Amino acid sequence: MSPNRQVSSTILPPRKILTTTLLTRNTEPFSIVINEAHVAEIASWIDKKENTYSLINNPYEFKLLLRGTRDGFTANSFWNLCDKQTHLLVIMKVKGTNEILGGNNPIGWDKPA
Repeated sequence: MSPNRQVSSTILPPRKILTTTLLTRNTEPFSIVINEAHVAEIASWIDKKENTYSLINNPYEFKLLLRGTRDGFTANSFWNLCDKQTHLLVIMKVKGTNEILGGNNPIGWDKPA
């Protein structure tokens, strides 16, 4: 407003543009029994959805806790790795067939005394 008055202002440094990077999911196959299409279908069953999740919008991340060929097929190996775990999905393939069996336990396992 005053033409003869010197302008004084604080000059802020330029803003930094932050680029958000999404966490990457592990894309290597975690199972030799089920594939990504099975995982999407199982996730849909867990959420009681009529339509199957697509391979990209599956809200769950599945982690392999026990593999029989790696950890053993005994009850002790199951209890050592799965005791007190919640939201468990147990999947198994019947030897000599293409049949896959399994179940979901959202509460978790508690080893009997």
